[in-house]
Formats: sequence, C-alpha cells, structure tokens
Amino acid sequence: MSKKAAALLGFFVLVIGTPILIWTYALPDLKPVVFPQVASGSIEVGPMRHKRTLTDAEVSMLNTWFTQHKGGWGPLSTTPPSSGDSRVTLFDDKGKEVLDLTLWTGISAADWNDTVFVESPDGQHVRSEHFSKKQFAPLRMLVDQHLFRRTDFP
Repeated sequence: MSKKAAALLGFFVLVIGTPILIWTYALPDLKPVVFPQVASGSIEVGPMRHKRTLTDAEVSMLNTWFTQHKGGWGPLSTTPPSSGDSRVTLFDDKGKEVLDLTLWTGISAADWNDTVFVESPDGQHVRSEHFSKKQFAPLRMLVDQHLFRRTDFP
C-alpha cells in the first residue's frame, strides 16, 4: 500500500469514524422519553417536605400530561441550584416505583421556575425540560395545594 493510499484510508476512517462515534453516544439522549402508565404516587412539597398521597384524579392528570409531553427532554447538563421544590414519586399498578419527578416552582430558585426533572428510580436516567407556564400549570396545581413563599428572580 502506498503512502498516498494509506493517508487517504486514514483520512476516510477519521472523517467517517468520528461522527459514528459521536452519534453512538448522542443518539440515546435524542430518543423520546417513554413514560410508563402510573397507578399511584405521592408528593413531597416545600422546604419542610410535606408529604401526601396523590388522588386518582391527579394520577390520571399526570398520565395525560405525560402523553402530551414526550419530546424535548434533554440530559441534565447543569447542576441544579437545589433539590427542587417538590418531588413526586410514581408507582405502577403492582406498587413498584417507576418514576420520580422533581419540580421547580419558584419556592427555592426562581430562575428554574417551571422546570421538571424526570428520573428513573435507580437514578441512571435523568432528563430535564423547561416548560411554559401553560404547559407547567397542571403540575403546579399539585404543588400549590400547599402555601409557601415564592422567591423572586435574582
């Protein structure tokens, strides 16, 4: 093999191999999030983490919300300023934990308002998304049943 052919082959491998390697790692983060059907759950709200069980209507609302928001979820790219204002733990019909949601509503970090983290129970997969006030409104209703002081933008 001549030097020219070896250089051309090396260039070809570099040019084709680099995108293949990048897409191998990036593609899993670009797939739509698949939300399981949930049957029950609990929510912890505010700095004191008041806990209550979700009603059947709230669980139904969450299932509907999940079907409407499958796209746009990205990997966690920055460290959040706190552990969130609310944590929702969701279970399937067998009582197995299937999903954790962390919600930012303005109690602890106003610049993270209307942001949701979706986390698998084992913590392996964390996805985040920032929503408009209208899209986030059903989730805010879960949290706003408890009265807490909200923070202003810095």
